Amino acid sequence: MDATTNKPASPSRNRWWSLSVASIATLIVTADTGQLSIALPLIITEFGADLTLASWIALVYALITASLYLPCGRMADLLGIGNLFLAGFILYAVSSIAAGSSQSAVQLVIFRALQAAGSALIMANNFALVTALFPPEERGRAMGIAGGAISAIGYTMGPVIGGLLTHGLGWRSNFFVSSVLAVGGFAAARVLLPPESFKPSIAKGAKKEPFDLIGALSFACCISLILFGLATAQKGGWQSPLVVVSLIAGFALLFFFIHWERRAGAPLLDLALFRIPAFAVGNMARWISFITMSVSILLMPFYLQFALGLDPLRAGFLVAPTPLAMALLAPLTGWMSERFAAERLCAAGLAVSGCAFVLMSFLSPVSASVDIIVCLGLVGIGMGLFQTPNNNLLMTAVPRHRLGVGSAFLSIVRSLGYSIGTALATTIVGAQLTATGASSLQSFAKQVGTAGSGVGLAAFMRGFYFACLTAAVLCFLGALISSVRVSREAR
Repeated sequence: MDATTNKPASPSRNRWWSLSVASIATLIVTADTGQLSIALPLIITEFGADLTLASWIALVYALITASLYLPCGRMADLLGIGNLFLAGFILYAVSSIAAGSSQSAVQLVIFRALQAAGSALIMANNFALVTALFPPEERGRAMGIAGGAISAIGYTMGPVIGGLLTHGLGWRSNFFVSSVLAVGGFAAARVLLPPESFKPSIAKGAKKEPFDLIGALSFACCISLILFGLATAQKGGWQSPLVVVSLIAGFALLFFFIHWERRAGAPLLDLALFRIPAFAVGNMARWISFITMSVSILLMPFYLQFALGLDPLRAGFLVAPTPLAMALLAPLTGWMSERFAAERLCAAGLAVSGCAFVLMSFLSPVSASVDIIVCLGLVGIGMGLFQTPNNNLLMTAVPRHRLGVGSAFLSIVRSLGYSIGTALATTIVGAQLTATGASSLQSFAKQVGTAGSGVGLAAFMRGFYFACLTAAVLCFLGALISSVRVSREAR
């Protein structure tokens, strides 16, 4: 493989089989959240845990993965992508067995943290693996399968699998099944990955760089504090002392991290990556896309169950068009990104999503199911047009010796986008609910069915309207950013 570019020098004949490693990793991680959400009520009941401790079962996973993405990506560049996958699958399998054998909620939180570390090791390097294995003329399709179609399938099937396992075998079975998949991923990585995947991604003749421990620790702390502050704000409000202190400390550490990285001889994050226009602007558009996606993911279940009065099963079927459209489009748009300007596909995708959110803002408590399906289907089409070409564009811009870091940064942007989008939607809707005495979505849900639910529902719909319009504006802004990139970097 070329030392300065990410174009394989001698692509493996078995690279399409090797793609199964990235696909298994994606499936495990994307299905995890849905499985846990279904099993969590039974976990709380069995352990007699309070809601605060229960929330940490889910929150610790998000904090640990986000904080470890970048260090794991850097380790892949120094030690070899394949080695990080092997370590990640082993850690995930062992910690999943331990989580399924937990005898208390505290134990489960600890083992979820170890699960998250395993998840970070494999997911931080997923895009790097695909980029290293596939030449540019095949890379889009590969990313469409492993990063697009499989991801959408995992998000869709996670709750279904979790429901079946929890109902038939108990909540612990979810973790045991995850461990089996991780063992399968380890075997696939050991057998199918080419030998070059286990070698450091450094330029020929270059001195091996040390690991930036100070940078890793400061980044882990800053991203954890920021995400914790955003998550806490959704329940306690932005004026909560814990939220204020967490965010101030997090951003202070972020400034320290940037200052340190600018002066480090072997930085954890090479800031020169952001001087590559496609990488810098592409990540900005990516960040916007996940902010808007989280608005839909958060608010649609509330709308469907509390505004329309649907049961969870029917609500689940109605939200399916989004991931289904993304799964179907991902391989196609990956193929298209190999032949057409990926920037144009990204701009078109965000524009379609923006139109979908405009239509979504007109939904009401009496809207027909077909209207909802059209809106969510258009969101899926838009994001399907955007995500795989965006992934391909970003990773193609990253130098060979920085593939791990580049791939990890894409995962960080996704985590930040989801967290900020969730906090944004919660704040917009919460501002409308304040006058009704329901200051949060959680308290609104408790109000439904009471005498004051009519007023609360009207306030929720106003918040839903403004949140959808905000998402639409952000999508159009992202489309504009992508279009600017086309004009400046036309081929």
